[in-house]
Amino acid sequence: MSTRSRKWPLEIIGLVLSAIVIVPLLLIVFTSFKGPAEAADFKFSLPTEWYIYENYTEVLKVAKVSTAFWNSLIITGSSVFLVLVVCCTSAFVIQRRKNFFTNTVQFLLLAGMVLPLSIITTYMMLFKLGLTQSTYVGLILVYVATSYPIITFLYIGFFNSLSREIDEAAVIDGAKGYGLFFRVIFPLLKPMNATAIILTFISVWNDFATAIYFLNSAKKYTLGITVFFFQGEHSSDWNLVFADLVIVSIPVIIVYIVLQKQIISGLTAGAVKS
Repeated sequence: MSTRSRKWPLEIIGLVLSAIVIVPLLLIVFTSFKGPAEAADFKFSLPTEWYIYENYTEVLKVAKVSTAFWNSLIITGSSVFLVLVVCCTSAFVIQRRKNFFTNTVQFLLLAGMVLPLSIITTYMMLFKLGLTQSTYVGLILVYVATSYPIITFLYIGFFNSLSREIDEAAVIDGAKGYGLFFRVIFPLLKPMNATAIILTFISVWNDFATAIYFLNSAKKYTLGITVFFFQGEHSSDWNLVFADLVIVSIPVIIVYIVLQKQIISGLTAGAVKS
């Protein structure tokens, strides 16, 4: 039996699984260009009459997308930056220094990947610190804390694939401390950095449940929250709701397209046992 004939069942399964994801996405895109009556039918078909600009213009006017976009950009960008810096530096120390402390931290990372976020206790702690009143800081810290276990664990796996001889050679050349990491090691982390960026970006950008608890001001609402309220106000206008969803999804798609070449290698390296 040829290699090609042995792979066709897997190819069929792959096509079916892809269709499960792609068909709903195409339905959203097609519906966002339809009129109200045609959109209400929820048929998987091209629009009979294309509303190229009308739906999206209406959404931009009514849904307060511009303000929410900048809120999401600030919160997501800050969270991604902090996750990137904190996770890669701590993972380097954990992987390179094998002792009781680092082993304990690595065990806690595994626990953090399993245990859910406790909203009440986290909110009370941030309230005592004054980080719940019209500020981004509290929510950003929550996102960093919830992303830290999985991203750090992936970085640890990636560092397993980097020989310690690189560190030793850099030290011989005079690199020490932060200089060793950011001048020698960090440039080698491009695949893992891309993976960390896209995973954190998607998680934070699309989040609704956490943001609704920790953002007490409508002026600070993110795109995910505005989609919820917009759908409530326009529950019968599915063409506008889907147009809003497309607008919210565009930044994630752009980030993925830019970083896709690095993501697979980063996840593969991160899967190496630690």
